[in-house]
Amino acid sequence: MDSDHHRFFFAFSIGFYYLVDKIEESIRPRYMETVEESMNDTVYVLASLIEQELLKHPEANFESNINRALGGSFKKAKEKNFNAKIYNHTKRKIDLEFYVTDAKGIVLYDSAEKRVGEDYSRYNDVFLTLKGKYGVRSSKLGASDSESAIFIAAPIYFKGKITGVLTIVKPKGSILPFIDFAKEKFYKTSLLVAVFISLVFCIAVYFIFSPIRKLSGYVAALRSKKRPSLPKIGVPEIRELGEQMDQLVREIAGKEYVENYIQVLTHEIKSPLSSILASVELLAEDPKRLKPLLQNVQLESKRIQTVIEKLLELSALENVSNLEIQTGLNTKELLKEVLGSLTPEADRKKIKLNLSGPDVFIDGNRFFLITTFRNLLQNALDFSYANTEVRINTGLLQDKEWFIEIKNEGPGIPDYALERIFERFYSLPRPDTGRKSSGLGLTFVQEVAELHSGRVEINNWEKGVISLFFLPIKP
Repeated sequence: MDSDHHRFFFAFSIGFYYLVDKIEESIRPRYMETVEESMNDTVYVLASLIEQELLKHPEANFESNINRALGGSFKKAKEKNFNAKIYNHTKRKIDLEFYVTDAKGIVLYDSAEKRVGEDYSRYNDVFLTLKGKYGVRSSKLGASDSESAIFIAAPIYFKGKITGVLTIVKPKGSILPFIDFAKEKFYKTSLLVAVFISLVFCIAVYFIFSPIRKLSGYVAALRSKKRPSLPKIGVPEIRELGEQMDQLVREIAGKEYVENYIQVLTHEIKSPLSSILASVELLAEDPKRLKPLLQNVQLESKRIQTVIEKLLELSALENVSNLEIQTGLNTKELLKEVLGSLTPEADRKKIKLNLSGPDVFIDGNRFFLITTFRNLLQNALDFSYANTEVRINTGLLQDKEWFIEIKNEGPGIPDYALERIFERFYSLPRPDTGRKSSGLGLTFVQEVAELHSGRVEINNWEKGVISLFFLPIKP
């Protein structure tokens, strides 16, 4: 992802973390509220039991009615051991406590047997309940306790008046395991959600920005003078934009291409055309020089013809972005066809053509490959000494690349020319005639290699020049 995507993802991560943090902070209060709500139901049920006993036994004192209503049952319940599996927490004993005060707030009964006789009228649970309000507080049971407890109170009525207060006590420590379990589950769920959102985000970014990246790569390839084909883009709007850009770039490139080739053609035919005109003028002045002047006219005319043919071949090649590929081309047969057309010239120069190597089948454009092999072999013949041999060897490199190696015996390539041999119109004089070629043959070879995702190398060896042409083989 680029910097914009990183910034967006960072902002999203901060927002998601803030949301998770706020939800995590709310887990404990929500659990406490739930426990308080259930305790409120419980305390009113217990208060009602005491009220029933007061109605049944109005002559008995308050403490006796409390014992009859709750004391015995609660004591037996606290003595019981049980094994209650509540989610991942096992509960074995009752941790609930309660105490009852009179109308003045003096504790008359305490299930823990440690508060009897104390004045609780100042504590919120008793104080508020005696005033007819909701009585609740949170306080520690002991000074050494790390967690406080919840105190929920309910009024005890007798003959329409509040005659006492019942408070139940629930240590918060017994609630913490459930809170911790809820937080752990929440964190795991949040992590899964975060991973899922990240995956969805990455997939969305890929599918949204992939067409833009393809289009950007296509434009970059055009700027670097390559000949890419317009990539397949699934988004209609971006595809239409790419098509319009492709058309615009090709129109501009086409105009530049025509201007460039007109200039090149003008430059290349200027010299031979001047020679022809000069020969014609001399012929008009001195008819006796007919034969040598006609030979010069013929030679220069062929030179112009060669330049035009080579330019047309290169022009056709450079305007190709997608090759028409033929499968299963026999390299031996292609080379034999080229050698057959070059044999007369080789015989005239007394140069032996020697082909060796296995039959290998490749995929490529037959016309361009044959033209490429002809250019390489023609170049080897042009720079070979008479009575020598041109060796053509083919083979495979690690079963991944097919290659053709052409060795000729000649003057070799001067050091100053090694880096320029693939330049358009750059040519060296032939050792037998001293004349130069169009300088387009090796440029054509390099273009064909690039279109086939291959490469070409030309270097000196101890007796002359070695040319290597590589083509990848599909597995």
